[in-house]
Amino acid sequence: MNDDLLYIELRNALMRKIYDGVYAAGEPIPSERSLSELYGLSRVTVRKALHLLAQQGVIHKQIGVGNTVSLERTSYLGTLDQIALVAPAQRTFFSLFLDHFQKIAGASDALVFFIQQSERERIEDTLFRLLLHGIHNCVIWLDYKILDPIYIERLRVLGMNLVFFDIPVSTPYADNVILDNRDAIHSLCRYLEKNGKPPIAYVGRENTSPTSFFERECAFSSEMPHSVILHIPWFHSGYLAEHMNRFIWDTLYPRHRPGSLLCSDGEIGVALKKALLHHGINDILVASIDDLPEAKELPLTVYSQPYHLFARQVFDCLATQNSSADWQAKTYRIKGELIVR
Repeated sequence: MNDDLLYIELRNALMRKIYDGVYAAGEPIPSERSLSELYGLSRVTVRKALHLLAQQGVIHKQIGVGNTVSLERTSYLGTLDQIALVAPAQRTFFSLFLDHFQKIAGASDALVFFIQQSERERIEDTLFRLLLHGIHNCVIWLDYKILDPIYIERLRVLGMNLVFFDIPVSTPYADNVILDNRDAIHSLCRYLEKNGKPPIAYVGRENTSPTSFFERECAFSSEMPHSVILHIPWFHSGYLAEHMNRFIWDTLYPRHRPGSLLCSDGEIGVALKKALLHHGINDILVASIDDLPEAKELPLTVYSQPYHLFARQVFDCLATQNSSADWQAKTYRIKGELIVR
């Protein structure tokens, strides 16, 4: 194996050690001599690998200590030539965003590619694998997944610029671009109060912690403190369509008889509206967040998510992370539009 491949392999091995937490931020890594003996490589090869890590800002030399892992990484100053969008599944919601993002990125000559997250691999490991292949810009939609905060920090230290889309992740190492969930719930509650019949019930996902659903449910509790909140198991739309009949007869009736329903997302809104119409139930007004293609046909009043504004803000976040040495993480809450049908 030639020297070029050896020093790249060593660079990757040391990055793996940092990613796994063997070498923590602010702590020293083994000396050049120790690494040479540990990996059976020449000092020249080791020196080249360390030089590359230093160039990338992953390590820096500290007098009296040696090479230490960067304690703080604000952003990776690079280019936007390649952007990875990582998500567990290419569902309708994400596809709508992806269409807009590709247009905006393409106008700046950035290559965008979609990575569907495997059920057999942690999303953290997928991101690290992309980093080893030179991908430093990632947009992430977690959906129902959870990403360990410590790995967000390690990925940032290793030189990855991160933007979470639709996910209110609290971290100083990534930007967040999400819907203004409080405005969405407020707008829909006022619409249902004016046009529907009481009582108003909220229908959301059973597992609310990883996504904006938690914010939406909290906002509804604040707006309508005496209203009931109902949950549907966390499954995809196929499950919702198949089991919505059971939800109607076992949950809505006879225990609850709401006059109006506010749905946490478009998949639930469309599936529930279809099921109610199928059973001839026309006296319940349904509204939801998300303007999916079927919503207009039903018809269903929605709070539409501004995908074009999301896409622009996500791209601008990456551009700032690539160009500003004093970047600091921010959360951008973007208002949508109430569409009455």
